[in-house]
Amino acid sequence: MGKEGIAGTGKRGLIVVDLSTTSVAEARVVGVGLAAAGMEFSDAPVARTREAAAAGTLSIMVGASPVLFARIEPLLRYMASDVTHCGALGCGQVVKLINNTLVFEHVVALAELMVVGARAGVAPEILLQAVAKGSGDSFVLRNHGMKAMLPRHFPERSFPPEYVLKDLGYTIELAQSCGVEPRLPAVAQSYYQAAVAKGLGGRYFPAIIELIEEG
Repeated sequence: MGKEGIAGTGKRGLIVVDLSTTSVAEARVVGVGLAAAGMEFSDAPVARTREAAAAGTLSIMVGASPVLFARIEPLLRYMASDVTHCGALGCGQVVKLINNTLVFEHVVALAELMVVGARAGVAPEILLQAVAKGSGDSFVLRNHGMKAMLPRHFPERSFPPEYVLKDLGYTIELAQSCGVEPRLPAVAQSYYQAAVAKGLGGRYFPAIIELIEEG
């Protein structure tokens, strides 16, 4: 936004699309600043895996005016199999943060109960297979649970707890700005903060299960 940034060096009429995950307030401030410079701005954070990015099958959540969305949607579809117009500027970030926070909370809940199940005598693989056949089934169980927590596969250079804390901080800020006390995000935040403090930083965030096992 400074003199050397897009707002100071870009041409009037330029369209700027931000694919990163930021706070909602930041997205809206940037949009106002670029509008003052004669440019258009859209927040369009992406979801799904590194493999989805390579395959062009990301999910992109877009905050933009209907006119701007119509212009950028065909370009976004080169990268994504799902492109959702979530509303006005900033709404893409709202949906992305809610999506991520639900995943982070669910991973903590699943990790806790996998440890409970194991200590109560149920083999973790049996637990997940059985729950996957009932109403407790979920994307998190089948992916974060079966593919990461069950085999204890937490590679570095994947989505680490430090990134989780960034997004949870944005969600907590958003909720408070809307007059909602975000109790569950705050609990999840405390778990991931403890994970970093215990040396789990830099590893794929479902490694939270190791923190719970250690008590």
